[in-house]
Amino acid sequence: MAVAEGSTFGKYILLKRLATGGMGEIYLAKLTGPEGFEKMLVIKRMLSHHTDNQRYVDMFFAEARVAAQLNHSSIVQIYDMGEIDSVYYIAMEYIDGDDLTRLIGGAQKTQELISPVVAAKIILEAAIALEHAWLAKDIEGRSLNIVHRDISPQNIMLRRDGVVKVVDFGIARAANLVSRTQTGQVKGKLSYMPPEQLLGTKVDWRADQFSLGVVFWELVTCDRLIKPGTSHLELIETTTKNPMEDPRATNPSIPDAVAEIILKMGARSAE
Repeated sequence: MAVAEGSTFGKYILLKRLATGGMGEIYLAKLTGPEGFEKMLVIKRMLSHHTDNQRYVDMFFAEARVAAQLNHSSIVQIYDMGEIDSVYYIAMEYIDGDDLTRLIGGAQKTQELISPVVAAKIILEAAIALEHAWLAKDIEGRSLNIVHRDISPQNIMLRRDGVVKVVDFGIARAANLVSRTQTGQVKGKLSYMPPEQLLGTKVDWRADQFSLGVVFWELVTCDRLIKPGTSHLELIETTTKNPMEDPRATNPSIPDAVAEIILKMGARSAE
């Protein structure tokens, strides 16, 4: 149930509801303190009808448990998590900007393609952040081997000052932190999944690289690689058996070097 703007939630003031999803509601919030201290942040509150389901609670906090282990300028920071008045919540960094879905949508409306140089810079920063997650170690020096597993335009944000932020590690798998998902269960946005993830086999950092390649394709073409209306079976057939479509077929002005990188990221074999 939505709360009124300006309501107090523990030590936070909820200023505006930003979004509602299947798991929870997201609010722009403010933390205040002595001597005029103020900090803007985002509060994600779990929907009340999920609180009695331990599986949903575990999934909700998985993002915080994983992301809290990471300290990188291009990964959204987690500040706090817990329970207030029987409501589970996560407090995280506020990002003043838009996700890449809006960036692509804006380019489509103006009919102005996104510069391949700009697209490459965004993808590079996201790739460096994902590499940090894969190579991160816990306090005892053990590799965390974090794979995001849900890279899509919605989960990469561009701050107004140009800083790239990877968000939503909610279904990420860290070998030492998150329990295994149910056998055969596929999570994430199907249109961006690599063949090995669609087929339910083991994934590593290369799965994120594949998904990032699809995002790269869509940035430089301002189009969808997997067109809306594609059936589940068609998607699996296309992704596992057919080579990735050359982005130059959609946008001939894409430099060959950029197209070759995208096609390598989107190779069907992880090797």
